[in-house]
Amino acid sequence: MTTPQLKEIDYLKAWALFWVLATFGGLVLGAVAGGILGAILGAAGLQIQTIKIICGVFGFLLGIPLSYVLFRWSIAKFIVPKITAQNDSIPPIPAA
Repeated sequence: MTTPQLKEIDYLKAWALFWVLATFGGLVLGAVAGGILGAILGAAGLQIQTIKIICGVFGFLLGIPLSYVLFRWSIAKFIVPKITAQNDSIPPIPAA
């Protein structure tokens, strides 16, 4: 039985998938949330410059948990299974 070895391509796949999903997921989430918040703030009578600043900060804050969740998912999908398989194949050290 051979255990899968962790290779550079595994890191690259995890990073690439994370980057693509975080970039485009953040774009979609930011556009939808920013549109909704911008409409609410515009209806409240705020100036456009103020709306831009508030929506920019809000989008940044939304991107933090999205990035974290996607990072964890990416690592769990590509890295953790191989590390777990490697650790399972190492025989335990007998007690002295």
